[in-house]
Amino acid sequence: MLMIEHPSAACPECSQPLLYGTKEEASSWKVYYECTAKCGFEERVGRVSMSEVDHQDELDRKAEEMGERYTEG
Repeated sequence: MLMIEHPSAACPECSQPLLYGTKEEASSWKVYYECTAKCGFEERVGRVSMSEVDHQDELDRKAEEMGERYTEG
C-alpha cells in the first residue's frame, strides 16, 4: 500500500505527521492512517465506495478529507 503524508494531520499519540493509504477491496477502498514516527498508531478510518470516485485523484482527496479529524482546528 502506497502511503502519502497528510499535509496537516498529526498523530493523536505522539503529535508526529500522519500518513494515509488505501487498500482495494471488492467494491470499495479501505482508508488507513498511520504515524510517520512508527509509534504504533494505525487506524482504519473508513471506506470509499468505488461508485463514488472515477479517478485516483478523487480517491486520494476523499482519503485526505477523512484525516481532518486528526488536525487542530
